[in-house]
Amino acid sequence: LKRRKRGWVVPPLNVAENHRGPYPLALIRSDIDKVKKIYYKITGPGANEFPVGLFTMDRDSGHLYVTQDLDREKVDKYMLFAHAEAAGGVTNVEEPMEIIINVIDQNDNKPVVATDADEPNTDNSDIRYRIMSQKPEDPSPNMFTINPATGAIRVNEAGLDREVRILTVLAHLTKIRIRLMCIFITKRTDLGR
Repeated sequence: LKRRKRGWVVPPLNVAENHRGPYPLALIRSDIDKVKKIYYKITGPGANEFPVGLFTMDRDSGHLYVTQDLDREKVDKYMLFAHAEAAGGVTNVEEPMEIIINVIDQNDNKPVVATDADEPNTDNSDIRYRIMSQKPEDPSPNMFTINPATGAIRVNEAGLDREVRILTVLAHLTKIRIRLMCIFITKRTDLGR
């Protein structure tokens, strides 16, 4: 076996979602371009496959561009192949090189009660809940409690009668606070009468 030196290698690229293109992500170059004219192209999902044109490559320079916003909640990773072809022919002068583009999460989704579409287990998706107020406050101002991690609300004390109760709940992430209004209609059920 003879070991062959690989002429081009690109580590995975990390791109934050929602950044507007076009802007260059990387420069892809073959060492062979020092001795002959090389043309570059990319293939794969996001290039010449759906979604077509999300990533482009300058044929002459080898600059890889993103042309529009990326959305991690739709696609969190793209796998492309870079090709180096000799001028005047269609022969690859290098083996196609895999390019991995990781889409990095940004806090771009408002939580929906107890769910969040952002990447799990990050500051962008760690939601905490707290009851801010209850109206009316009688017979007790603490008729309900809320699980701070899940947002589940339950009755905390006896004495609930048929009434409308309005709870103001605060759902907050590391950087965002959202007030939610919950309206409960309670109905007293007397069994055995």
